[in-house]
Amino acid sequence: MAEHTIENLQEVLSEYIKKSQSISDKKITNLTAPGENYGSIMLKLDLTLKEENGTEKELHAVAKMIPGQEFAREAFNIQVTFKNEIAMYNVIAPTLRDFQRENGVNKVIDCFPEFYGARLNLGEQNGTVDENAVLILENLNFKEYQCVDRHVGFDLETAQLILKDLAAFHAVPLALKLKKPEVFDEKIRPYLAPFRPPPMPFENEIQSLFLEILQDSYKCIPWIPKVKNIFNNVGAARDAPPREPFATLTHGDMWVNNTMIKFRNKVPVSNKLVDFQVCDYKSPATDLFFFLFTSVQLSVLQDDFDSLIEFYHKHFISHLEKLKCDTAPFSLPKFLEEMKAATPTEVEHCFGMTLFIIFGEKEPSTGFDPSIPPDVEKMKAGINLVAKEKIRFLIQTCGRRGWL
Repeated sequence: MAEHTIENLQEVLSEYIKKSQSISDKKITNLTAPGENYGSIMLKLDLTLKEENGTEKELHAVAKMIPGQEFAREAFNIQVTFKNEIAMYNVIAPTLRDFQRENGVNKVIDCFPEFYGARLNLGEQNGTVDENAVLILENLNFKEYQCVDRHVGFDLETAQLILKDLAAFHAVPLALKLKKPEVFDEKIRPYLAPFRPPPMPFENEIQSLFLEILQDSYKCIPWIPKVKNIFNNVGAARDAPPREPFATLTHGDMWVNNTMIKFRNKVPVSNKLVDFQVCDYKSPATDLFFFLFTSVQLSVLQDDFDSLIEFYHKHFISHLEKLKCDTAPFSLPKFLEEMKAATPTEVEHCFGMTLFIIFGEKEPSTGFDPSIPPDVEKMKAGINLVAKEKIRFLIQTCGRRGWL
């Protein structure tokens, strides 16, 4: 396969590399395998930077570019989402850190990869995202971060590590909204947009498949009418206004492939969140709901579901307290109401991701391709048993708690 090219790469990196440095050698290759990333092209950049005195330094980065298929470009609304993801690194993250420091917080939010540079098009003469758009970040692999196997998911200790960062990711911008609403409205809110993928022509067939899987479990049968009601009203639920006062910055796609973990002696010690294409302004419970049900191991959910919610909420409140916010409106009972309110939008979200993406085949030749209607019968035959058990657990859990 021919090597990829990025035009005027030195110019894109000009804010990061020194003026005395030039790119003397570069290697650009695919970062992810086909079937592992749908919303963008991910490239691995291995660069040699040469000083004027002849000394050289290696720079390892990743480049994110718009997807090659027109279907994916439209589905991911790249004219909005690509710009917003760039803003996450060069506007939102610095704003949040400045706000924390102003309030005496020394350990500021640090769950983002380092930003090296970006552009929307070659001339930067207008705001149009085109084939030359690129976002360049540090390559976390060279700092020992890795993705966990999506077929395995997170154990308790790793899930807790991620939830600490997720709580900060939600609580710090919420505190900014409460304490400095004018700054939030200027620096954060403009880059948060609802993500509405186009309706799939095969949606009814897929929903029938979900219901069939639930029908095979006697524990799920009592909840099927409520699931059908969720399917019938999911559009209205998605279009509902943000829930105040909880509404804040949300990730929108918080699953196993969008967070990278550093392990030391098999112990998780650090985490970085990635892929901020579909950040939105809504309840933090939507991210927590989706993360728990899609990405945490089933055995952990069975033993620790409630304690994981409480763990997240404890850290969420801790950040609000550090930033001198009144936490009474954000009590655990009120947050559990947010989890209930998140159910109508997140159930179908979790179903599709769990069955077809997370537990989909890893071989690109058999992986799920969102650009073409699937063969439902073939999908049904190939569904992973653990995936079925996870969505059944989701419905049983939500049903027992009165969330459906």
